[in-house]
Amino acid sequence: MNPVYISAAAALSPQYTFEAEGLLQDVRSSDNGKLFVTDADYSKFINPVAIRRMSRLLKMGISTGMKCMQLAGIRSPDGIITGTGRGSMRDMEIFLGDMIRLKEETLNPTYFIQSTYNSVNGWLAMQTKCNGYNQTYVHRGHSLEMALLDAQMLLNETNERKTYLVGAFDEMTDEYFLVKSKKAYWKKPVPNSLDLFKHSDTKGSIGGEGAAFFTVTNDKENTICGIEDIRMLQDPDENEINRTIENVLQRHHLNIKNIDLVLCGMNGDSRFQPLYANILTGFTARTSITAFKHLTGEYDTSTSFALWLATELFKRQEIPEIITLKKGIHSDIKNVLIVNHYILNSASILLLKGN
Repeated sequence: MNPVYISAAAALSPQYTFEAEGLLQDVRSSDNGKLFVTDADYSKFINPVAIRRMSRLLKMGISTGMKCMQLAGIRSPDGIITGTGRGSMRDMEIFLGDMIRLKEETLNPTYFIQSTYNSVNGWLAMQTKCNGYNQTYVHRGHSLEMALLDAQMLLNETNERKTYLVGAFDEMTDEYFLVKSKKAYWKKPVPNSLDLFKHSDTKGSIGGEGAAFFTVTNDKENTICGIEDIRMLQDPDENEINRTIENVLQRHHLNIKNIDLVLCGMNGDSRFQPLYANILTGFTARTSITAFKHLTGEYDTSTSFALWLATELFKRQEIPEIITLKKGIHSDIKNVLIVNHYILNSASILLLKGN
C-alpha cells in the first residue's frame, strides 16, 4: 500500500504535552506506580454544560481530537477512526457497582452509555458534524495500529484528497490497577517512574494512560511525516521482532544504517526486555535509541504517544535528554522506527519518514 501522511497531532498524557510550547521540558514523575494524565482546560473544546455530564475519558478523548483538528485547520474530517483497549473504565465500574447495589433496578443509564467504546467517536462526530465513516477498534495492544491500518486502506482506495481523524485513548482507575496487580502487571517494590529502566531485572511495569489524535491524509503536501509501514505481531519472540524489522526495511529499500531514530516501547519488565535486546545493541552508532514509557506508564494504546512524540521530533529535529538511551551521530531525523509491545502478548512496528 501507499504511505499515508500525518498533518497534525495532539496528545494528552501524564506529561505537559497538550499545550506546552517546549517538548518534555518539565517532567512529571510518580512514586506510586501510577501515571495519570495532566488535565487540560476542557472547556476550550467542549460546551461547559455538556462537560458536567461527561466522564473523564470522554473529556480527554474529545478535547484531544478537537485540538488535533484545530492544529490541522480542519472543521470536519471525512471520517473518524479510533482505537481503545479499555474504553471508559470508570463509567463501567460505576454502572456495575450500581447494578449490584440497586439489585438491577432503577439504574441510571448514563454511565452505561458513556462506558461504550465508541462514545468518544460519537461526540466527536456530533461536534464536528461529521457524517462520514466512523469506527472504533478494541484490540488491546493493537487497537491504535488497527485504526491506522483501516485509515491507510481507506485512503488507498480513493484518488480524492481525504483526511481522517485517527486516535486512541485509555484511562486507568484505582480498581483497574488493583485487579491487574494480582496478575503481576506492576512492579513491587515500586520505583520512581523516571528510574523505571534501572529496574529492568524485575517483573512488572508502572500503570499509565493517555489520549492522542492525528489527522491522516493521502496528500503529502504540508504534512509532518508519512506512515510507510505498519506491522502487528502476536506472541513474538526476539527473533521474530528482528526478522520483521529486517523485512520492513528491505521492503522500503532501507537498512539499519538508514534509521536515524528508534522509539522503543520497553516498560521495565524483565519478561519483555529480551524483545529489545537486538535494538539496543544491533543498530549502528548513527542511530539514536530512545524510550518513553517511564514518562507515560504502560497502557494498551501507548503506541499513540510514541507516534505523537515522533511527529514532534520530526518538527523540532531535537531529541530530549529524558528519552535518550543512546545518542546517535545522525545529522537530522528523517527515518524513524517505532517498536512497541503491550504487556499481554502483542507487539507492533511502525516505519515513519519525515517530509
